[in-house]
Order: sequence, then structure tokens, then C-alpha cells
Amino acid sequence: MSDPSKGHVRIDHKFAHDYLSYDAGVTLQPCVKASCYFRRKPGVSFDHFTKHWASVHADLTVAAPPFAQYNVLRYVQHHTSPAAKDRLAKIGQQVLDFDGCSTLWFRNWDDYEKFFTAPNFSELVADGDLFMDTSSVTVYAGHDMIAFGKGHPGIDTSDGITQPNIAEG
Repeated sequence: MSDPSKGHVRIDHKFAHDYLSYDAGVTLQPCVKASCYFRRKPGVSFDHFTKHWASVHADLTVAAPPFAQYNVLRYVQHHTSPAAKDRLAKIGQQVLDFDGCSTLWFRNWDDYEKFFTAPNFSELVADGDLFMDTSSVTVYAGHDMIAFGKGHPGIDTSDGITQPNIAEG
């Protein structure tokens, strides 16, 4: 018997899509995507947290010199309301203990590192101190493997599957 702790072990599976088969390999996109998860500052209302983050902090981020200097390709905020968390919990999903997530896209790891270590990045941190618990910031960064959908032109190098395999029945 093979040991998955020592490497990949194939299971018997009839693939519906050759693109996703073992033999196709894993196609990672070159763009680095960093998701920064965080909680709101104790004592800050959800309303203030959401409005400040979506307006003042977003404006400061996009206007900051490192944003253009280090080629940020996309900046997206993921807002999760208490009502959305309740809906997730009602269907049995484990909800992350965060109030928000900002995702930034970079062409490469060098631009990512330079952006987050730029001397004037501290201005963004100072604003973050006004509405978020900066000690809670947790980052997940890496490369996309597009299983389904079109890649972004000029950013991604390939598409995923573009038509679902609809089972008959």
C-alpha cells in the first residue's frame, strides 16, 4: 500500500475532465494572490468598520505610492456581515473568526515583498489601527489553479474548464 505522507498516491477515479486528470499536471497561474484576514478593533461597530475600510482605507491603499510602484494588479475587499456568518453556520459550515479579508494581486513575489515592506506602508498600518485589530492580521498567499472559469486577460496564462459537465438523469 502506498503512503500519502511520502508523496501523492493516485486513487482509482474516472475523470470527467481531462484538464483535471493526474496526467494533465497542475497548472498554477504566475500571479501571486495574498489574502489578509483580520478582525475589527474591539469597541468598533461593524457599521464603522465596514464604512471606514471600504472608503478611507481603500482610498489610502490605492493612493499609496507602493500600490503603483509595485504593480498591484487588483485589490478586493471581502465583507462578511454577522448575518452572512449566521447563514454559513446554519448550513453547518465552520466560519472563520475574522470580520474581513483584503486580497491583493501581484505579478510576482518580489513585488509582493516590496509592497509590504515599503517604508510608506506604515501609513496604511496607522490607518488600520483606527478600525481593525492589527494583531489579528493573518495572511494566506500563493498561486491560483483555475479549475473552472476564464483566466484574467494579461494576468493569467490559461483558463480552467469553461463548460460544466452536466450529468444526465
